[in-house]
Amino acid sequence: MFRIDLLPAEYGDAIWIEYGRLRRRHRLLIDCGTGAVYPRLRERILALRESDRHFELLVITHVDVDHIGGALDLLRQQQELGVTFGEIWFNGYVHLTPGGVVPRPEAEDILGPLQGEALTELIVANGAAKWNAAVQGGALVVPESGPLQVLRQLPGGMKLTLLSPFQGQLDRLRPAWDAACRKAGIVAGAATLADRTRLDEVEEPTEEDDLLGDPDVGQLAARPFKPDRAAPNGTSIALLAEYAGRRALLSADAFAPVMLDALARVPGNSAGRLRLDAVKMSHHGSRGNTSVDLVRAVQCENWLVSTNGKQFRHPDGEAIARVIRDGGAGVRLHFNYRSEFNETWAALGLQRKHGYSTHYPADDGAGIQLDLSTGAAR
Repeated sequence: MFRIDLLPAEYGDAIWIEYGRLRRRHRLLIDCGTGAVYPRLRERILALRESDRHFELLVITHVDVDHIGGALDLLRQQQELGVTFGEIWFNGYVHLTPGGVVPRPEAEDILGPLQGEALTELIVANGAAKWNAAVQGGALVVPESGPLQVLRQLPGGMKLTLLSPFQGQLDRLRPAWDAACRKAGIVAGAATLADRTRLDEVEEPTEEDDLLGDPDVGQLAARPFKPDRAAPNGTSIALLAEYAGRRALLSADAFAPVMLDALARVPGNSAGRLRLDAVKMSHHGSRGNTSVDLVRAVQCENWLVSTNGKQFRHPDGEAIARVIRDGGAGVRLHFNYRSEFNETWAALGLQRKHGYSTHYPADDGAGIQLDLSTGAAR
């Protein structure tokens, strides 16, 4: 079994992965969406037997509110829920300096300059030894050169290879860290272990609408690619997950050129088009994170989009059109919400013309699930 659930996470990510045997399942969790959707994640956890509430790994990909909001609540309520984590991966302030590592628990200044950063406090409280344990407490960064190696093999056999970030992306974030944390509501003094309030949702300017009338796939796909340059997105922890002969690219909000460079260095990718079974599209299907070159660098049928379109009207038409035009025959688009921003791709005429299919959840509270062992989606 290798199953990916895109939980309903508003405009963010909350990815629940199960692998192994039916009677011996292993789990990892990648991001937790906004604080407003945490109750759904909590409900999912409480549905597990008390003896089965263990995750081999919790990954908090980067500092943006739509990825960490629910993680704050989850870690605050960890004991109450009876949840345990084998490791927690997150690049914090201490990792923005090359060579920075998680300090020893007895160190006087465990949190660095942002003493009130709630997420760091909560991770340390969970056990500093678990924080980025795969790299002995250092930064999770892709080596500058050479073939990429499996970063961690989790219990049960799941292999994880790091595809983003490079050190350069962490360097760029350092000057913007305070602003990024302020946006997420976790600046020094603004959120502590005693602060039980959820993160405020920050309204952002919407992007112009691509999809007036019937979309022209060729025209949209051919629009010039303008890469995302947001510093927090660039620090995203993107992973290649492999289990039982299946592979999934879990992109978070990573930059397309960064992933393109890393994919070219995955062992066995001599043909230049890496065979994958699923791609979670970066930055919720933003036009600035899915380039034609990135689509052409992989051979994959299943493309997953996590967003309700609330903040930036994602997914963008250009990103979806690039996947449809350049993703090869039989592309399957999986959305964890049905929204006005992705509904147009359900048109049967478009699907027949371009040879792709769409998959939506039954309702807004269902999310979408893809079982890579069987190829089934629901």
